[in-house]
Amino acid sequence: MNKQLGLLVLLTLLAVGGGVWLTYQAQPNNNEPEALFVDGSKKASSITAVRLQNSQGILLQAELVDGQWLAKFDEFSTSYPLDKTALANFIQTLVQAKLLEAKTTKKENYHHLGLEAIDNEDSLATLVTITTSDTIQPWQVLVGNKVTTGQGSYARMPQASQSWKVDQTIGLPSSQFDWLKRPILTLSSDDVQTVTRSDNKGWRITKGDDGQFSLKSLPKGRELRYPGVVTALVNSLLELDFEQLLPLDAQQWKKANLISKLNVKTKDDRQLEVQVANLDNTYFMQFSSPDISAYWLNWTYQVSSFNAQQLTKTMEDFLAELPKASDAKMNANEVEEGDSPQ
Repeated sequence: MNKQLGLLVLLTLLAVGGGVWLTYQAQPNNNEPEALFVDGSKKASSITAVRLQNSQGILLQAELVDGQWLAKFDEFSTSYPLDKTALANFIQTLVQAKLLEAKTTKKENYHHLGLEAIDNEDSLATLVTITTSDTIQPWQVLVGNKVTTGQGSYARMPQASQSWKVDQTIGLPSSQFDWLKRPILTLSSDDVQTVTRSDNKGWRITKGDDGQFSLKSLPKGRELRYPGVVTALVNSLLELDFEQLLPLDAQQWKKANLISKLNVKTKDDRQLEVQVANLDNTYFMQFSSPDISAYWLNWTYQVSSFNAQQLTKTMEDFLAELPKASDAKMNANEVEEGDSPQ
């Protein structure tokens, strides 16, 4: 009897122990790091605006308009399309970020992490403001320095004293132009039929039946500098990047000297004029067209000197150098010596 009672007690204890173990396993892990953007994965699809602001001003004011993300620079300017990939990567990083390690709560130490409030002119922080369609109050976070080793960034909620190290490196634009759509033009190589330099240093590039670009009226006895030099100019135009975006009536453009003018004709007979200008070794570009409608016609672009020089080529820039007189004389002497009697 005692033996049976002992066995019953043992089975009871095992059953209770197993129940406790199962209950423990079913409970959530309280050590799971909290998300930086709580419920961010659920709210990501309802985000309608993103603003990035630092002590110098607004880096980005982006809004979702009719399914397209647009950047706006001030209340009077025309909006400009954003690079969807850059914005998507940024939002994904915020959604995935977890609070990995609590850092300082002391205001005097925030500067070590780059987390001072942006109303301090020396602040290195960027204030991120996310607006969603299903909430009235926007979500905000201050993003500071990247961690010195490994992956991660420092972050703090603007109204909270506690700062954090998060497990994701949150990439931010360095200027208000970084995340804008590139290249400038929305034309492809298939669209282009001819490119003509229409000022006093004229040349003409045409597309043949084989789809290849060639330089017309090649001077007699001259050869191209290298086989792809003509196509390279067309690609330079179609892949054109920019450093800054300025209004169409920018004073810099009005003061600049026009140094090159190109006319582009598309395969469907639309015309595009491209102008390159220089002011104090800074280069600007504008585009105009009587029959093309595009956002890039409404702006002045500041471009690098390298990009500008690709579009200011003369005919001579396409051609291989002529042999120097000394080289020609040397070659002639070599021929004469080779023909002399032994």
